[in-house]
Amino acid sequence: MADLTFISDLHLGPASGPAEAHFLALLRELAERVRAGRAQRLYVLGDLFSFWVERPNLVRRLHAGRLEALAELVRAGCPVGVLDGNRDFGYGRVLHELCGAEPLGARALVAAGGGQALLLHGDELLTADRRYQLFKRLVRSFSARAAARWLPEGVVLWTVGRLERLSRREKSAKPAAALALDLAEAVRLTQAAGAAVLVCGHTHQPGERHVPVAGGQLRVFVLGGWRADGGTILDWPAGGEPRLVRWPKA
Repeated sequence: MADLTFISDLHLGPASGPAEAHFLALLRELAERVRAGRAQRLYVLGDLFSFWVERPNLVRRLHAGRLEALAELVRAGCPVGVLDGNRDFGYGRVLHELCGAEPLGARALVAAGGGQALLLHGDELLTADRRYQLFKRLVRSFSARAAARWLPEGVVLWTVGRLERLSRREKSAKPAAALALDLAEAVRLTQAAGAAVLVCGHTHQPGERHVPVAGGQLRVFVLGGWRADGGTILDWPAGGEPRLVRWPKA
């Protein structure tokens, strides 16, 4: 059995600064644990990067150091799985070829703690934010993805920057209710997957919730967004209890 580490919402881009340094330090720490004989697995629950498109030359130029650091971790013997986020979706062959990480799509069911855990980015649980859900469908449409693959790189980068600015303005104006997790939807998805634990990110509001369900409770872990002082991650040691912790450790 492997120790599991879950992270999300790093938004690594042109000016990530200290957050990127903390991320690279975490990858080195996991590699050292593997070399010390402790099996490890890393799961990234979306928004690793500020955006992603399956264009190898472009993403290699934007993320070369980060992708190589992930590749070094995989070569050390720590498998890495990456979920789609709301900013970086559509991971596929290019990600795997550049760093060895496994694209997991929008959801993943993983063995953890003697049972199953459902992994999501978390934005699908913001069901009250109908404006965002419509925007999500539009940017993930076939035509939008095709445009991102074939338009000139300069046009793609300009469009991404424009969308990021619009997203920040939209989020700052949203009421708190629009950013609240729909726990009924969390229960529905988790039970449909046959899991008793849900792990997600997106809201940047880390915490653990225990939601009553028939026959027991659903444990929901929400990861934190990364800033200059690091982020909140989930450590789930083999044979142990999952716990939200700050990285880097004090």
